[in-house]
Amino acid sequence: MSQGRDDAGRFKETVSEQEILKVFDYEDDPVLTAPEVADGLRRFGKRITPEGVRNRLETMDEKGLVSRKKLGARAVGWWAEVAPELDVDTAAEVNARKDSDEWEEL
Repeated sequence: MSQGRDDAGRFKETVSEQEILKVFDYEDDPVLTAPEVADGLRRFGKRITPEGVRNRLETMDEKGLVSRKKLGARAVGWWAEVAPELDVDTAAEVNARKDSDEWEEL
């Protein structure tokens, strides 16, 4: 078995769809190329090649999570169609405060 593959020889997913969506949330530009997404993931301690990101984005496009547009002869721009899910603690805090006036502190 080679590094990065499971017992069946398939590549293991090391980056979740939520982590990819989080990159779009953190960047100033809403449209990113696959290499830019790969760079953004490195800031979160995730290592994946631009080709790996491109493959994941294509799968996410089929699910309606992202969309794409050809920007030139070889460049494709991607953007998120949905926001990343909140982590469990943040979601619980938002739910607890949804009917209160405490939003300024969040």
